[in-house]
Amino acid sequence: MNTAKFTDLQVQDLHKCVANGRVGQSIIYASATLLLYDYCLTIGNEVRYIWRRPVSMSSGAFVIARYGAMAEMILILVPNLRGPVENSLLTGAGILRLILILASGFIVAIRTWAIWNRSRRILIALTIFSLATMIPAVVIVGERIVLTRVVPLAIPEFEKICRITIGGFTAKFIVPYIMIIVYESINLILALIRIVKWRKTIPENVRAPIIDTLWRYGIMHCLLMLVLALLNTGIVLQRVSQVRSGGSQLQAVFQSILSTRIVLRLSRSGDSGDITAPGCSVHQSSGGIQFTSIYGDIDMSESRIQTV
Repeated sequence: MNTAKFTDLQVQDLHKCVANGRVGQSIIYASATLLLYDYCLTIGNEVRYIWRRPVSMSSGAFVIARYGAMAEMILILVPNLRGPVENSLLTGAGILRLILILASGFIVAIRTWAIWNRSRRILIALTIFSLATMIPAVVIVGERIVLTRVVPLAIPEFEKICRITIGGFTAKFIVPYIMIIVYESINLILALIRIVKWRKTIPENVRAPIIDTLWRYGIMHCLLMLVLALLNTGIVLQRVSQVRSGGSQLQAVFQSILSTRIVLRLSRSGDSGDITAPGCSVHQSSGGIQFTSIYGDIDMSESRIQTV
């Protein structure tokens, strides 16, 4: 290509686009690798604990969060397409990403409600918070999906060298990430309050470490989602489309992995294995303290303590 017909500004834009494009594509490939790696690690547990059990709220949310992420990744990685076909694929990928994020949020919210023993007040509060945070986010992301299209960087000659994804970006696109931060924070605070109260009822000699408790309840998963949303907020503020696309893809993959891990962990624990199962039990055994999601009351005669 003869660069003499391009201005210095256009050459600088091309250089920035190629550099940012490499970063964005690297993030997307890393996200795809992470998703595939997690799938290889957990497919055995999925077949054993999800597919061999009756269809439930847990399995439905699990399938949407897990395979929605995979379908979206396939659409993102389809190569060498141009024009309306590529724009249609990007729109489809954006819709799938939105659906899987909603499914992941649903899993976290239902698990928080279950930790509170299916309290009606908590259910109402979570419903209100979910609608208040999700509706604005869905509207803005939906607008973004409709407006998103791929165009050459500056002039048609650039199309084979570097293209960018545009979608009428405005400052309001940061709102979905803020809503995710608020949503995850509410679930995190409610779950922590319940766990702290629950731990106070357990004698210290059979009380599990707090980190172990938070991990088994899925609270650490929720915390990681919150941290990732904070990082993505900073990426959005940079207004670099390629890096922003890679960051949003990475967040969607992490939300899929972390939320489905919550379902798998509960399913593997035995009994109902459902995200709606209220409370958990702690009991003393030769292997140490163990947690399972079951019903019950405190029974000291059997060296076993269970939440109501």
